[in-house]
Amino acid sequence: MATKTKQPTKSAEFKKLCKQHDVDYTLIPEVKSFEEACEKLGIDPTKLPTVKGLSPRYQKRLIADYKLSVIADALREGKDVDYTDTDKYKYFPVFSVQASEDKPSGFGLSSFNYDYWNSNSIVGVRLCFPNRDLAKYFGKQFIELHKDHHLLT
Repeated sequence: MATKTKQPTKSAEFKKLCKQHDVDYTLIPEVKSFEEACEKLGIDPTKLPTVKGLSPRYQKRLIADYKLSVIADALREGKDVDYTDTDKYKYFPVFSVQASEDKPSGFGLSSFNYDYWNSNSIVGVRLCFPNRDLAKYFGKQFIELHKDHHLLT
C-alpha cells in the first residue's frame, strides 16, 4: 500500500493572503517574500546580481528579474515548466497598464489577469507556471517587483 506524503501545514496568514488574491492555497507553496523563496532554495538573499556600472534605470529591472526568477523557482518547487510539452498549458500573469502623458509607462500595474500559452509562446519559461492559481498569486503577491521589472519607474 502506497503512503501519501503529508503536505506542510499552511499558516493562517498565508491562507488569508491566498483568499485576498482569490487563489486556492492548496495549490501554492507558502512563499510570501523573496527572502522566503531564497530560504526554500538555499540561496543567500543578500547576494544579488552585480549591476554596478549600469544605469540605475537598468539596474532596477535586472535585480527585479533575478528576484522574480528565484520566487518563481520556489513557487514551482524547483520543477521547471516543460515548454516542449504541447499537451499542457503554461500560465503567466498578465497585467493591464494605464498610461498617461506624464507617465508613459503607466502609473502601475493596475489590474491583474492571467492567461495561458502553449509551447510555441513568446512568453519566457522562467516566469511561467503549471496552473492559473500559481500565476495569479505570483502576479498579485509580488506586484511591486513586477512594476520594477515591466515598467519604466
